[in-house]
Amino acid sequence: MPYQETMAIKQKLNSLDQKELVGNILSFDFGEKRIGVAVGNNLTKSSHPLETINTPLNSDRYKIIEKLIQIWSPIHIVIGLPLNDDGSISKMSLLAKKIKNKLKNKFNLSFSLVDERYTSTEAESILKITQKNFKKRKLVLDQVAAQIILESYFERDHHELA
Repeated sequence: MPYQETMAIKQKLNSLDQKELVGNILSFDFGEKRIGVAVGNNLTKSSHPLETINTPLNSDRYKIIEKLIQIWSPIHIVIGLPLNDDGSISKMSLLAKKIKNKLKNKFNLSFSLVDERYTSTEAESILKITQKNFKKRKLVLDQVAAQIILESYFERDHHELA
């Protein structure tokens, strides 16, 4: 193979390596009782609520999360970081970081932590308009909060990987 062709192939491979991966992104809103899950695509910047994990056992929660990762094959995972109102670290922030580290050690994926302050309040406001039935709203509240977290991730200028 001539030198110029070899160099052209190397340049193409290098440019591919530098491009951002395109695909699904999963987003999680971790709460003490439930975990909201949303899915989106970083090319279209679209997202939608996916499901609510509503089980008290952490082992069951991890199994469901692992299954979702297998099904959706995300290229990236976004986790809501529940900070206190003043921006300081909360007890739940430490839990979110612990979960991120556990998943990062198990799966070869990149992760981002996104400030999730007031996402549940915003989700509740949205759902009050679109869903009048309180019980039905409660079923999707955490999913919509996860969707808002994912949309915040898409709107950021610089994606800080954590």
